[in-house]
Amino acid sequence: MAIPEKLPRPMVIAYAVPSIGIMWTQILFTNYFFKYSVDVLLVAPATIGWVLLVTRLWDAVSDPVVGFLTDATRSSAGRRRPWVFASAIPVALSGFLMWNPPVGLSQDLLVLWMFLAVLVWETAMTAMFVPYMALGSEVSMNHHDRTRVAGYRHVFGGAGQLCVIGSVYLLTASESPRETAFWLLIGGGALAASLKMVGIWFVRENTVHAGRGSRHPLHAVRDVFSNPHLLRLVAIYFFEITSVAAIGLLASFVCQYVIGRAEFFPALLLVFQLSSYLSTPVVVTAARRFGKKTVWIGTMLVQAGGFAATFFIGTGDELYALACITVVGLGSAGGTVLGMSILADVVDYDEYRSGERKEALHYAAINIARKVSFASVTAFVGVAMEGIGFEPNADQTADALAGLSALFAGIPAVALVVSAGLLWSFGLTGEEHARVRAALDVRLAQANRDRLESSRPV
Repeated sequence: MAIPEKLPRPMVIAYAVPSIGIMWTQILFTNYFFKYSVDVLLVAPATIGWVLLVTRLWDAVSDPVVGFLTDATRSSAGRRRPWVFASAIPVALSGFLMWNPPVGLSQDLLVLWMFLAVLVWETAMTAMFVPYMALGSEVSMNHHDRTRVAGYRHVFGGAGQLCVIGSVYLLTASESPRETAFWLLIGGGALAASLKMVGIWFVRENTVHAGRGSRHPLHAVRDVFSNPHLLRLVAIYFFEITSVAAIGLLASFVCQYVIGRAEFFPALLLVFQLSSYLSTPVVVTAARRFGKKTVWIGTMLVQAGGFAATFFIGTGDELYALACITVVGLGSAGGTVLGMSILADVVDYDEYRSGERKEALHYAAINIARKVSFASVTAFVGVAMEGIGFEPNADQTADALAGLSALFAGIPAVALVVSAGLLWSFGLTGEEHARVRAALDVRLAQANRDRLESSRPV
């Protein structure tokens, strides 16, 4: 079916519903798997850091492969929906195995189990995430309506992240976290898979793009990675994602060892998520008035300031920590909403140059940047934590506490400033995209006229 320029709200909601399950699965992993592995499964920080780094490097292969295949998929159900359906259950099963290795394994076998489970989970998540995100960029061709679609996805994904907060609370408060993880991953995994399949069932893809993916994988990769706007966006995301990595990797350690209250971590996540959730309509509205790029730069600098301020958190400073994380949360919607909206514009630019629609391959490139960034920060943090003398489940030295604070504040603050600098010279402005979009609309209208002419009887 042809999709109207502005999507009806029920269609936008149907598209956004799967993000509840996707975000619960992904953010639980991002925010707590590292600490769960260190404190509960008793894997050394550097070891689990390298496990995550190597499995994420595999995505440099799997992401573009999935991107090319879903762009080229020909099905009555569309190019994206079959992938989301098919991957929902494998994501749930591999996620369960990742969080629940058999009890009694030797250290070597435990590391091998986790490596294989994470590898399968990462591959299944790629098969889910890349087509789902690509679908969001093609259901609307309107410059600002894409921001609206991304905003709804972010808000519904926020519901999934609220579920993450509840899940983390259950895990941290439990006297038997392994048993809690067992039941949590069964119930939560089944619910997440159901939401993905039910939501995507009611989405209808834009048939204008059917069969317009590239048929030549090497040519497709060449086109995508010769797109100057995409290359700049990949670099921006590589640095921007460190803010998410810092919260996921280090916030729980800061709560337990610097502030002195491990049970404070869910509250910190809740405030972060609510701040991000509440700022979303402001970001969407501001982007219409001031432009996507300008507003995104502003949100990055807001986040950088909030993270820098966390360096001064000390024992018992719960209120100050909440104030800092509120500032970080207020800026966090920028990348999730505006960055994804800008990426959809970059896909249009690629079509303008190549005549093909390769949404998924573009999202695969961003996904690689996100994962490699997170994995790199994870590996660095794991090594750095051992270097500052961190000891799991023990009283920390003054140097170790100062090191945790410096890592939590410094890594994202510096990276966000770098990311904002890269975005400052990003060339695909709203005016330039309007010119590209107008040229594409002329081509489409001509193609439709030619199709009508050829179908008339002689």
